[in-house]
Amino acid sequence: MSASLAQTSRPAPSYRVLSPLKWFATSLVCLLLALPLHAALPQDPVQPAPPPVAPPDPAKLFNVDFPDSSGGLEKFAHDLLKSLQQDDTTRANALAQSVVLQDPLAWYTRVFGDYTADHEGADYLKGRKDLPDQILASFVRDIQDHYTEIVAVRFDKSNSCDDNAADTTFGLLQSRLEPIPLYELRAGNGSQFRRLFAFAYVDGAFRFVLMPKTPPLPQHSGPGSRVRQGGNVQAAKLRNKVQPEYPSKAREERLQGTVRLHAIIGKDGSITHLRVLTGKCSLAQSALNAVQHWRYSPTLLNGNPVEVDTTIDVIYSLNR
Repeated sequence: MSASLAQTSRPAPSYRVLSPLKWFATSLVCLLLALPLHAALPQDPVQPAPPPVAPPDPAKLFNVDFPDSSGGLEKFAHDLLKSLQQDDTTRANALAQSVVLQDPLAWYTRVFGDYTADHEGADYLKGRKDLPDQILASFVRDIQDHYTEIVAVRFDKSNSCDDNAADTTFGLLQSRLEPIPLYELRAGNGSQFRRLFAFAYVDGAFRFVLMPKTPPLPQHSGPGSRVRQGGNVQAAKLRNKVQPEYPSKAREERLQGTVRLHAIIGKDGSITHLRVLTGKCSLAQSALNAVQHWRYSPTLLNGNPVEVDTTIDVIYSLNR
């Protein structure tokens, strides 16, 4: 038996050629359909984290309200002494907590600059939780030792400090970027007294502030353009010296001593920057007034004039 296979022919497939524009539109539709559903839906905007809530200011929380004056600070001190003597711990703690700066970095930046904010400002942040206890301990010690005669002194200008202030007070006042008043609280016992320095009036209350170490003088203009020299070495190059006047107040008080200045001497030998490091207030201003006019022979390094960073001592003696 023979068999024959029948072959069935199929029509050739036909292809539709799309134009470039229709091909692009079709591809775009397919791509959108392939996206996950959540990617095609509008997303809720990301909400920023809420700013941290600052703790309440104890001065406002406990209604600690004294005027910005020497009398106001004296009233604060008397109130704190009275609270401790009467064992009113609630009021005493409220007063002690009220002296803490709420934003120390901002205050130090404004009053003394970035350098001090990075140092004393940062130290204040680390230690401010212990500050109320330290204030209370200081007042308790004054009560125990009978140092209860309270006097507050306000310093506005750098030369407003008196000679009962510490030897560093003039220079600290001079280094302020703004003449923010600073206060010193003195607790006395007869002819002796103790200092508590410094207070500043910030955000409606007296705050205790750490006084900074002397911030650096302006930076020099480039590498190798400033050298450090001791005061004795530089003194030998002095060619024009204006003699300081002995303040009449200091003479009346029989006050003697040394005023030490930190100076930058320019390439031409003139004084370009001058700051008091230590010295009695009545003598410090006299020293500044004279030394700013001193002139030195230029200092050379490899044949080129350079600035000099040095200290200058001005000695006041009634025997001279």
